Amino acid sequence: MNTKPMIIETQTFEDFRGYLSVPYDSKVPFDFTIRQINQGYSKKAFTLRGLHFQAGVHTQAKLVSCLRGKIFNVAVDLRHGENFGYAYSAVLSFENKKQMYIPRGFAHGYLTLEDDTLMQWCVDSDFCAESAKCVKWDSCGIEWPGKETDYIISDKDKNGIKLIDLQ
Repeated sequence: MNTKPMIIETQTFEDFRGYLSVPYDSKVPFDFTIRQINQGYSKKAFTLRGLHFQAGVHTQAKLVSCLRGKIFNVAVDLRHGENFGYAYSAVLSFENKKQMYIPRGFAHGYLTLEDDTLMQWCVDSDFCAESAKCVKWDSCGIEWPGKETDYIISDKDKNGIKLIDLQ
């Protein structure tokens, strides 16, 4: 079982028409079964979403990809132990075809880097509204790209729990 996020480079087969890609198959090096597929569309660059997680028995592992545009994708370790609060990040885009696998026990968020960005995340358990939580995006020491004054953030994400309060 993989205990930290990992970047997956999707293999593509190109020809004069475009390409064929297999972003997920059962041979991945981690235990993951898709229960739900979610998509998020952002009209503007610098839209920040997260850091979201589900608590307790409703934790979710995620497989995150960017279908159009580009995102700065982040996973923060919420598991108690020496790696608590450690943030993993990567730029995911349609062009680089990279994905990030995020195991259970992590908060997830992203910042769009281009207008008209469409991203997708597959999860291994159903959404449970009562267990849905948010870590305040600026409480984890993450160096987010761009200027904070340009960020578009929901009230829910602005008012998340500070990481230190989860220790």
